[in-house]
Amino acid sequence: MIQDQNVRSRVPAFYINLDRDVSRRVRLEKELSAANISAERISAVDGRGVPHWLQSFYDNRMGPGEVGCSASHLSIYKIIIDRGLPWALILEDDARIEKDCLNSVMHAVRAAPSDWDVIRLIEASSRPVQRLVDIGRGRALVRYLRIPRSTTGLVVSQSGARKLLTPRLIKQPIDVEIRWPWQLDLNVYGIHPPPITQASGIEFETTIAVRSMPRKLNQVRRVIFNMRKMGIVPYLAHYF
Repeated sequence: MIQDQNVRSRVPAFYINLDRDVSRRVRLEKELSAANISAERISAVDGRGVPHWLQSFYDNRMGPGEVGCSASHLSIYKIIIDRGLPWALILEDDARIEKDCLNSVMHAVRAAPSDWDVIRLIEASSRPVQRLVDIGRGRALVRYLRIPRSTTGLVVSQSGARKLLTPRLIKQPIDVEIRWPWQLDLNVYGIHPPPITQASGIEFETTIAVRSMPRKLNQVRRVIFNMRKMGIVPYLAHYF
């Protein structure tokens, strides 16, 4: 137990929660406790009134829910940088956490290449994945041919936080920015099978009322990016 508590105290973790969503907060905190994770609550940003330092990132092309979700994540990336954290676990309040999540995160961080930016913990890809390292209990660190949606559970490194805070006009929701890693040259990995799922039901319906429809993905850019990151031969071996 002492060892578990020490691991728990060493893992920087945050979760995003709207002030009005008390029931979600209570449920997630129970999940965190059961998974031996100590996380700091971050009040979700209202997309209709983002903080002054973030206003230049957004215009009117995304809905308030999308802006709020994106700005909430960027607020945590700023905390990672300001506190000098090497990495942090980031959860949204509809996360369902497997009991071995903390163990999987620690093993994945140790096994990941030194230049990793994001390790996804949510949603398996429907496409083939490149298995890099077995991390125990049937899970592996992987690289995706096509990155799945959702930012319900992520691990973001110091370098990833800096890339995701690059000054720019944000045109897509945060999950799309991570799905299109060539835009910020993100090194995105994942844990497969994922140790986090998304809660479902009326209580957990999305707070994003209308989701922007991103433009069609540039398949050529994805192929070139994947070949550069994975290597031509490994990419072709997994693609065909």
